Amino acid sequence: MKLLQLQYFCTACKYNNITRASEELHISQPSISNAIKELEAEFGVILFKRLKKGFTLTREGETLLRHAQELLQHAERITKIMTDRGPENNSIRIGIPPMTGISQLPKLYRGFLALHPDIKISTHEFGGNSLLASLKDDSIDLAIIPTNVVDHARFSSLDLGEVETVFCVPEGHRLATEKTIDIRSLRGEPLILFDKGFIQYDVITSAFAAAGIEPNIVHLSSQLYMIKEFISSGFACGFMFRDIAENIPNIVSIPLSEPITSKVILIWSKERHMSSDVMKFIDYAKHSHL
Repeated sequence: MKLLQLQYFCTACKYNNITRASEELHISQPSISNAIKELEAEFGVILFKRLKKGFTLTREGETLLRHAQELLQHAERITKIMTDRGPENNSIRIGIPPMTGISQLPKLYRGFLALHPDIKISTHEFGGNSLLASLKDDSIDLAIIPTNVVDHARFSSLDLGEVETVFCVPEGHRLATEKTIDIRSLRGEPLILFDKGFIQYDVITSAFAAAGIEPNIVHLSSQLYMIKEFISSGFACGFMFRDIAENIPNIVSIPLSEPITSKVILIWSKERHMSSDVMKFIDYAKHSHL
């Protein structure tokens, strides 16, 4: 029995079709068929029954599939662990939303790289919801996101701080002199929000729903620059973190009468192996926020 044979078998089972498996693996159909026949001959069992279109697994085939998947996953984990030991793997992939990147990452980045100048950090800028999906599919190693809800069964997390969301208007706007803003007073106000891949979109639309009104969203964007331009030009109002909004010229930030605050967390998957470099970053973040 070879891992390659098991890979061919599992891919064929994924589609219940050898033709589609050959297309995914970019190998010939006979190569897959022969690998499965070799497994059947080695174990003395029949693994599947042919149908007019594709095949169905026998009981023995189902048993092999279950154990083969476990074995291939274990082999993949070993590969990741041993690759991490190599000299060319000094890198960390961090996902971060635009506003969180400005407020949280620079100080962590500077301090960590001062201690570990040989480790490269690449950043991937998306909304928090998209970043959680990227953690699940192993596209990134870590994410720094603002959220009060964590799936502790799938993720580990570390609190880095807290941010407050404020309402933002251009200078001269009719609401610019207000000390606080009630969500209910924003009925019909043109709004620009971060798009649906961002946790803030969910938070803001939920706040409007709780107030019993529909937000007048005129534009969605994934770019902080775009949102700042829309607000400062007077085209729409919006929401930003207080520490960012207060430092933007021509924009007035107004606290909400019922404050919206979010924890900023460093988050990573419990389901994958963490490289030594990633663990160094987690350890640094943990001790720098004691």
